Amino acid sequence: MNRIKSLRLAVAIALTAMMLVAAAPAAYATTLKCSGSTTLQPLATDWAAAYHKLHSSISITVVGGGSGVGINNAESGSVDLGMSSRTKASSDPSDLVFTAVARDAVAVIINPKNKLVSLSPDTVRRIFVGQITNWHQVSSTLPSKAIVLDGRTGASGTYSYFKSVFLNNQNQSSKTHTYTSNGMVRSAVHANQWAIGYVSMSYINSSVKGLKIKGIAPTQANAKSGKYIYVRDLFFVTKNAPHGDALGFINWCKTSAGQKIATKDYYLPLK
Repeated sequence: MNRIKSLRLAVAIALTAMMLVAAAPAAYATTLKCSGSTTLQPLATDWAAAYHKLHSSISITVVGGGSGVGINNAESGSVDLGMSSRTKASSDPSDLVFTAVARDAVAVIINPKNKLVSLSPDTVRRIFVGQITNWHQVSSTLPSKAIVLDGRTGASGTYSYFKSVFLNNQNQSSKTHTYTSNGMVRSAVHANQWAIGYVSMSYINSSVKGLKIKGIAPTQANAKSGKYIYVRDLFFVTKNAPHGDALGFINWCKTSAGQKIATKDYYLPLK
């Protein structure tokens, strides 16, 4: 009799364990890993949180590192989605697929204590390649103070765009202090009255001042209308065509709901 009771107890325990496994929180069923562009990182983080509310079985982790990191991680398979703020280059592996999910603008920033308001594209170029090194050379109304250059590392998609569009493919000055994220450039410019840098427009806040280029301010409205022309696409990068949960997430980001979050975060929606 005791053996029968013991057998029934063992069966009951086994059934209970199976039920507990079946009822385990679905939040851990799938985890998508995402890394790369610090331009896209804040938006991807908000997208991930909103998507998880709709699909509780899918958790999405988002880390930065720069576009180069995201592209390399996507190729190696260490992440499901790389993030890039530059287009696919001829040197990138052929099996990588870049899918545009939003847009943003690149802005030149200075410290709010600097009274400068606007620059021409050519003056921006001459400053960042080291041809203009003093603020008094920029404007006679500014004091004779050395210009402090803050920019991004070579792996940055923001630098790639800035180099192509603002510098006519010249390298930024070797005297440029380089950083691995937009946030670090913003902090460096905020910390020095005579610094100048460049960041994604979405990173502009009260700690820095976005300069007008040709008299046009780097605002969301101006970028949307086409008045501010320094606009680029932002991408998720996958090894081969996106599929499964990664494809589901990408497609949702491109819906009106996903694009509404982009606009709210001071990015630009896809055309």
